[in-house]
Amino acid sequence: MRKFDDVDIISVLRKIVDNNNLFYQTDFGYDAETLKTAYEGEHYLWMSRNSGTWLMHEHDAHIRNTYAYNTWQYYTDTKYYGVRAFAIEVTDNENGRPVGNIYELNYRKHIEEVRQNSFNAKTVEVVFKPTHLYPATTREFDVVEYNDNWRAIQDRYGQAESVKHILDIDDSRQLKKVLTEIRAQREAEAVPASVGSFIRDMVKERFHDFGYTQDNMAFTTPEQAAGAISHQIPVYILRPDNIAEQAKTKHDVDKAVYDELMFGMGGRDKKLLNFFMMGNTLADLPFSHPELSAIFHMALDRGKENIEDEQQRKAIDGIIKVLDTILFADDGRGSDELEIDRELDGGMEQ
Repeated sequence: MRKFDDVDIISVLRKIVDNNNLFYQTDFGYDAETLKTAYEGEHYLWMSRNSGTWLMHEHDAHIRNTYAYNTWQYYTDTKYYGVRAFAIEVTDNENGRPVGNIYELNYRKHIEEVRQNSFNAKTVEVVFKPTHLYPATTREFDVVEYNDNWRAIQDRYGQAESVKHILDIDDSRQLKKVLTEIRAQREAEAVPASVGSFIRDMVKERFHDFGYTQDNMAFTTPEQAAGAISHQIPVYILRPDNIAEQAKTKHDVDKAVYDELMFGMGGRDKKLLNFFMMGNTLADLPFSHPELSAIFHMALDRGKENIEDEQQRKAIDGIIKVLDTILFADDGRGSDELEIDRELDGGMEQ
């Protein structure tokens, strides 16, 4: 499996979320806050899936009946849930910027490995939040007692702020040994890779598994598809038979979500959408509206010439396309009015 060495952990994970999560990308904000306080030598398990993310300590995932264990074991149908799983090793953290190594995991294989190398807790240490009757308290319970009576325990002592499952001494030593061996094997089998190539391969695999194999689209969420329509940027509904049909309305997007279809955009159009979805406007560009219009018309005139150099011709076409969207997307006019404008401008080369 692939490994990303000595990387900005939050930045890399955010790229994975941006290109894998169809919904609830904001869940990653909670993970990022936890990672900002991580210290050197900590190990985590993390997953991105269709709807959200999960981050947990690797140690906790190997203790049966914990929240981490149960959560990590849940998503067995990886194709349905869109799971991409990773192990994280924090090697440094300066000013809330954790740096370290990220290992791609074969999720199905890994959950079996966890099941075969898990232990039962002996006790549960609970920190209770302060109440009007009691100050903040820490109490330890037998694991069976806690599991059978946790509701009554919380009724008596208040809401739990943290719950820690504790192994007996022998199991704790054994788990430490197991994790050392697992991490050593993981390191030995890992193949260093670039984040950019991994993201491209991940998106390609996602589309191919779905049945769209043309490799001409950027990963697009339903929210981004709706945003593209509002800014009059082309976005497409992808179908397993390799058909890409342009979505024209929010209803088209909603229906495609209901039908469990996917969305795609051209790479340049996706970058343009990101510009607008970050809250940017024409005022954020270093040109006034008249200056942009002048550049647009100069590009139109240049595009009408017989340019033999293919790269130069593509560059001109790209400039025209971007400026056409920026100038006309947010001015409130409909497509008929835009077509009239283009006719008055002398047309636009396709």
